[in-house]
Amino acid sequence: MLLDLVKDIVAPKASGGTLHIKKGQIFRVIAHEGKQVLDLTFLNANNYKEHYASELSAFLASLSGTGGYYSLRNLYSKPPFENLMATVVDDIVGSGGRGGDTGGHFMMCHCSNRLLDHLGFPGTRTCSDNFADAFAQIGLKQEDTFDETIFNVWMQSWIAEDGGMASLPPLVEKDDSIDFRAEMDLIAVYSVCPDETSPCNDFEAKSLKLQVLQFSV
Repeated sequence: MLLDLVKDIVAPKASGGTLHIKKGQIFRVIAHEGKQVLDLTFLNANNYKEHYASELSAFLASLSGTGGYYSLRNLYSKPPFENLMATVVDDIVGSGGRGGDTGGHFMMCHCSNRLLDHLGFPGTRTCSDNFADAFAQIGLKQEDTFDETIFNVWMQSWIAEDGGMASLPPLVEKDDSIDFRAEMDLIAVYSVCPDETSPCNDFEAKSLKLQVLQFSV
């Protein structure tokens, strides 16, 4: 089936924003400048109290054998809702097409001011700052929702044997993409990760292309 382009934007590097996606539409993220990660969460467009839960989604995926903390197909909302919000329908990186078991994505948190202070980079812009800007676009304050439960698109990080977090540059290549099908009316809330202090963006923040598509009638 053919897909019609509904919206096509370039999200600037180190920025946060929102996109509305109707049920059945496809939300596509494109690495049009190369190795760059996107911190992503979803809200029910009709009830902002219902949002994506990475931990629950990863745990359910591991129990069903359909993924885990580095690759997801089904994205569920937090309790007490626990509804299917979105389905990953095309993902060359997370499917193993670019690497091993931990080379896809990372279902975890995002960088914050305290974290960057601890790492020795005080005053550095963080994904937390980007999310604050993004939530303001839909009339929310950052504290109105728990935005630490994130789909870290293309972030090649993992929990090492000593319990610490390890990272390498993402395996995504220029013009690779990932597609999410909305299973309800959604708002995608995103941060184009600004980090240039670690391998997660290959030490250089870049922009990303974001698209909303729908199937031709």
